Amino acid sequence: MKKKIFPLLLFFVALHVVHPVSADDVDPVVMDTQEIPADTYVPLIENYPSFMVEPLRMDYVYNLGSDQSKPFDKVRKFDWHSLLRGNVALLYAIRINQSRFAFCPGIGWSTLYYAFALEHKDGKMTCPTLERESESQTIDKYLENDADKKFIYSAFKISFVDLLLRLRFNSVLDEPKAGFHAWLGVKLGIRRSAFTIVDYKEYGHTGALKCKGDFNFKPWAFAVQAGVGYHRFGLVGGFHLTPLFRQNQGPPHSDSLRPFSFGIYIDLV
Repeated sequence: MKKKIFPLLLFFVALHVVHPVSADDVDPVVMDTQEIPADTYVPLIENYPSFMVEPLRMDYVYNLGSDQSKPFDKVRKFDWHSLLRGNVALLYAIRINQSRFAFCPGIGWSTLYYAFALEHKDGKMTCPTLERESESQTIDKYLENDADKKFIYSAFKISFVDLLLRLRFNSVLDEPKAGFHAWLGVKLGIRRSAFTIVDYKEYGHTGALKCKGDFNFKPWAFAVQAGVGYHRFGLVGGFHLTPLFRQNQGPPHSDSLRPFSFGIYIDLV
């Protein structure tokens, strides 16, 4: 029995003895030394919609000529009735090469709202308004107070359906509604309706005259716009490149009038 165990021990020891070998006898082992990059966040760059509501806005007129155009020289610089608006714009931003810039086509609804200041003429308080005297002529008209009827407010309002195109920049690449943004754009407005508003008091009661018509306003308006904001809030300004009235069909010197406006908008989407 002992004779059998001894050879087995020698065989076991021989298997676990380290034998020296030369470098030529070692098979080459290919080692992959390429480093695996660390996990990095790749932002998702997508197109995005915007639904902008303009709750506050004031409209003004700029006269390119030197002659005054009545009654637009007496447009109120601030008016609570015309300040509150419901202008809207629905746009879809298409990224330019996955960058912070985007083209934004869209449609919208907007208004021009002007309130006239009451004037003293010949010692009497008068209320200026617009009247279409003929098919091709709109004039300025002054309503005079009397003992029983007093005019207290006068304005006119024009509504447009807008075709919009804007170029927008966002400071945050993957979250366009999170940071600073700015945009430039153009607007083609197609006139829908127009009317004058005159408020008065008669025999102690308040009444209103609302006259809807064409008033020879230009059927379309082309304007440039610019906006700047943070998150979903911003300021917008616009300037019309087209006159308010058809040529030679408005009050005297009205061909040189150009509407411009300032407003505050909120992006709801």
